Amino acid sequence: MDFLPKNFADKLTDIALKQYQTAFEFKQGRLTDIRKNVDFYLGRKIKVPKGRFGVPLPTMAGFVDSLEAKIDDAPTFKFSYGEDIGDYKIAKKISALWQKDQSPQRANWPLKDRWEKKLAIFSGVGASKIFSESDPKYKSYNEVMDYEDLMTEPMGGGDLEQHLFNGQDNIFRLKEQLKRGAIAGLYDVQQVKQLITRMSDTNFQKSADLYQAKSERMSRLGLNLSGNTYVGQEVFKLIEWYMDYEGERYYLLFEWFTKTWVRAHKLTDMFSSGLWPITAWHTHEDAFNFWSKAPCDDMRPVADAIDVLFNQALDNRYKRNFGQRAYDPQVFKHPEQLIWKPDGLVVGNASVKSLSKGVYEFKTEEINGTIDMIQFIDMFGGKKSGLPAEGQQAENSSSQKVGIYYGNLQQMADRLGLLNKSYREAGIGKVLRYAWGLVDNLTQPEAVKIIGEKGVEWTELTKGEAKKAPDLDIDIIGGSAEMQANQSKMQKRTEMLALIAKVPKLQEGLNPKWFLEETLRQGEYDESEIKAATNPDSASLEMMSDASNAVQEILKGKKPKIRRNADTSFIKYIMDFALDNDIDIHIFNALKDYAEAHLDIAASNAVRKAAIINSMKPQVPAEQQPIQNQPRTMQPQPAGAGTGVGGNQATEMLKGNMQ
Repeated sequence: MDFLPKNFADKLTDIALKQYQTAFEFKQGRLTDIRKNVDFYLGRKIKVPKGRFGVPLPTMAGFVDSLEAKIDDAPTFKFSYGEDIGDYKIAKKISALWQKDQSPQRANWPLKDRWEKKLAIFSGVGASKIFSESDPKYKSYNEVMDYEDLMTEPMGGGDLEQHLFNGQDNIFRLKEQLKRGAIAGLYDVQQVKQLITRMSDTNFQKSADLYQAKSERMSRLGLNLSGNTYVGQEVFKLIEWYMDYEGERYYLLFEWFTKTWVRAHKLTDMFSSGLWPITAWHTHEDAFNFWSKAPCDDMRPVADAIDVLFNQALDNRYKRNFGQRAYDPQVFKHPEQLIWKPDGLVVGNASVKSLSKGVYEFKTEEINGTIDMIQFIDMFGGKKSGLPAEGQQAENSSSQKVGIYYGNLQQMADRLGLLNKSYREAGIGKVLRYAWGLVDNLTQPEAVKIIGEKGVEWTELTKGEAKKAPDLDIDIIGGSAEMQANQSKMQKRTEMLALIAKVPKLQEGLNPKWFLEETLRQGEYDESEIKAATNPDSASLEMMSDASNAVQEILKGKKPKIRRNADTSFIKYIMDFALDNDIDIHIFNALKDYAEAHLDIAASNAVRKAAIINSMKPQVPAEQQPIQNQPRTMQPQPAGAGTGVGGNQATEMLKGNMQ
């Protein structure tokens, strides 16, 4: 991969430094609010005068954990062939590799999904970086980005892909990593030497503001980052930057203090798609503001009010239990004796006045309604956020009024639906970048496991097949949050299907196949299982995919290999293409000859299939067979008898259909 000319790379670095400073300063006000959200979640330190209570309640923690639990299921994606059935098998292979790459054994997308969503609950923004590598072998990555590290164009709007620049701060590299990367050609050799020379007297470089923010976040959990960053070797803090300059997109990796870059490329040299590798989504979408509000912003005043009310109640109780008193020194000459102690004795002068009149206690009135007010605020916050208070939710869930329960779920889902949809839509962008990663970095065939005509089988995804990945359709096929969002509708559909199943009269006007498919869906069978159960020709999709690829090879002047598993659908697909399209006579004849070359194969396969089916039929014992009045002589039958076609007869029938 070629580096940019040094003079030009230096120029871009100067521009990037100014862009970074602009992005950093722009979001500081927003970060202040986000850090408050985190403080409330971790248990903030409430500053109060001496003698007052400052106990933080876990109101925000309960809200965050409840919301995260509602959206913790990651949507699943699948590649499909779209309009070109020739890509059917390729789509299955790529989907199989995607399932392997996103699993916990590899990039672990489900775990990253939960991390990303939690950061989004605090900040309103969920972001990740999707990329892959081919050295030493193909590997895919999904890296969650901290909102502290994400840098964006201030006026770029809600769609990160439309920003003129963006980047990631706090990219740490060891000195030895830089050296080895320079030898391997990953980093510019001279620039690495220059950086090491300029930073030779430093063990750990850090931006004071950003470093302090992360340190404070950790300190809330009792972790002390200051003075505990020793790793035994030199570490360099770099900035990864993506920028548009005069209509061309570029990639930079540089050190901020010394203004030294170690990587500088055209973006398309690293990512052939030309897309920013960083993707982002929002809990509260705003077309013109990237750093929009977060769910915690709405809950923070609620949590603050509950803390105030609760601590006022504690202060009130403390005053009532340990209030102030006044005493008459003529009656009690030793006031220290008035402090309570077991079996204590107090000297009093009863000759002056009654002892009861020698002490006066200042009364503190009890605060009434505190509990009611806290419950109201909690219920109000839950209602407006879409997360009912725990008591209300438990009461409804135990209620026999199922309709009320499902209605509550639906109201909750309506409020969470936008958040869920925003993430699912952004997920397609992630998978698209994954697909482009296959194009750029899958240099060797990758073994995948798919479900084919013969059941579960191992095959390989080749480099040529992987290049089709970005052109395939990306379907969203999972994510239980939306299923929960539709609980009321699902309940009604289940009840109606059960009613139809009990009353045969209601089934008369229905499509039996539709009824069967809907019944299976209510049983939580996925679409592929339903298709296999209801479509006896579903296996022919494999065959038609092979036929489509054979047609494409013939159109390119190639001679495809003979398919020994061909059936009539294979031949029909090729001849339909030849007859339905205006093609050259030589191409037409090539298609016809190739189809005819499979006539005997298709006939033989049909006979063999019929024989297998007949062998699976239950055999009636001879003693149970009906007794015939007149015995008949069994005549020998030609091969394929009982199947309708067989042997040469089947071949001749196929030829007749092709005339």
